[in-house]
Amino acid sequence: MRAPGLKTTEVDVPPAKPKPKPKSGSLPGGPALQGLNELTVRRKDSRVLTPEQEQAYLLLCAAADRLRNGDQAAIQAMHVKACTMDELQDGVPVVVTAAYDLVETILRNEIVDSEGECTCWLTAARQAFKIRNTVSQAMLTHCLHSLAGHPLVTPQVREEISVEFPVLGVGVSPAAVTRWKGSRATLVDAGVTGGVMAAALIQDTLAMAGMGPFLHR
Repeated sequence: MRAPGLKTTEVDVPPAKPKPKPKSGSLPGGPALQGLNELTVRRKDSRVLTPEQEQAYLLLCAAADRLRNGDQAAIQAMHVKACTMDELQDGVPVVVTAAYDLVETILRNEIVDSEGECTCWLTAARQAFKIRNTVSQAMLTHCLHSLAGHPLVTPQVREEISVEFPVLGVGVSPAAVTRWKGSRATLVDAGVTGGVMAAALIQDTLAMAGMGPFLHR
């Protein structure tokens, strides 16, 4: 029997550079949303998620937050819960779509908030790519190629992405990864683990670089 789903939560879209910056886990003008911060709030240019995907997204945000804070008991409980969110939507498990979107949202928000003046998001992606989780590497490659066309990304950075994160023979989109992983349970477990680990490491790298104003390179 599946665990009951999380309650769907409406997330207000904050301004691109909120002042003052909200504390982790809270948004201006609204109740605290566990695990969310200014990097994981989905902005108006984000792809629309179904209610089920949004529930999974919020859970993965919270799990990444707990991973950064070393709360192993909470991480394990959230992992088990996330792995029940395996229904297929458009041929991809709900939680795998959410994991891809979590990684892409963090990187996109950094690009937008820095107004293209900082490439810490690419440095953070490089760091996260060192995680030896095949699905997390696929997520990062897919997200970087998706974001390479963003108007704030320079031609030089696009070239760096193309060279450093090549797509070699096997597709790295959510649908492609779903096809090349043998078991759905294995895929979901890898997707949950990979998405949470990549998100936590990206955020840690960005935190070390300084969370803005983005005057550094």
